[in-house]
Amino acid sequence: MQAVQTRRFQMSQVGLAWACLAGNAVVILQGAFVRATGAGAGCGSHWPTCNGEIIPLDPSVNTLIEFSHRLLSLGVLLLGAWLLRRAFSVRKEQPGFFVFALASFIFLIFEALLGAATVLFGLTGETVSTARGLMVAAHLVNSLLLVGALTLSVVYARGKVPWPLNIGKQGAVTTVLLIGLVGMLFLMFSGGIAAMGNTMFPSESLSEGFAADFDSTSHPLIRLRILHPLIAITVGIYLFLSLGLSRWLKPVPEASGLTKALLGVYIIQLVIGTVNLATLAPVALQLLHLGTAVLAFALLTAVSVYTLAFPTTNVQRTRAYSSLKEVS
Repeated sequence: MQAVQTRRFQMSQVGLAWACLAGNAVVILQGAFVRATGAGAGCGSHWPTCNGEIIPLDPSVNTLIEFSHRLLSLGVLLLGAWLLRRAFSVRKEQPGFFVFALASFIFLIFEALLGAATVLFGLTGETVSTARGLMVAAHLVNSLLLVGALTLSVVYARGKVPWPLNIGKQGAVTTVLLIGLVGMLFLMFSGGIAAMGNTMFPSESLSEGFAADFDSTSHPLIRLRILHPLIAITVGIYLFLSLGLSRWLKPVPEASGLTKALLGVYIIQLVIGTVNLATLAPVALQLLHLGTAVLAFALLTAVSVYTLAFPTTNVQRTRAYSSLKEVS
């Protein structure tokens, strides 16, 4: 009976972790929709109230969009607090779960503070400034870190992944994977700048957009957005090479399926990004592009932790070394 109750408790905490991850993914996409539609000023410069009211009684469409985003953000913050409470109750039995639930809640607090700062400093609506672009980019990076922490909360809520990671004893593998994670964060930062450039300075045609990118008189956000596709290609090449290298350095069967899924998602993301660029970034494609980026980062964090957490056997290492010799 005790074993059954323990199993049910564990399943419920896994479900809660998944709910937090899914809810925050929706909030991230909803935030992008708010930006792309110009609804960020729907509640004026008021926070946490909306146009000075706790609940707007005669809202416009933009107010409804912005207010619903705030409500859902509050909902996932409460879910994050609940997840942390559950993780705290099993911190001795599942320390990894507690660590990443705590990290998730900290990033949730930062999400709320960044959202508040965006509104209170007037970096919404029709505001055209470099500061707004940088704020959006920073917000996206924090969102990605939140997704990574929640992904690992799901992983460790299941209680099947070893802890601790012993990073200090795996210097080469850790470095290879860490560079990939930092690269993805840098890619997201550049994506935020590119998104704001497209939102504030829409082009009538692809040729007009490219001309503006290289025009020295253009706004800095326009001239910087050309870096995003270049960074995306560079990071993609690194991921393909580094994941192969990390698999040779430490072949872990548990990470194999996730690695293949990550590479597949990244290829899809590049295709969507190319179409998004060619079609002048319609809102639907912007959301799809962001969604695949979030999924790619979640998979990369999972691959990294599985690779570092699980041991490798001498047989697996010998096979990897033999295959490398055959290729060379």
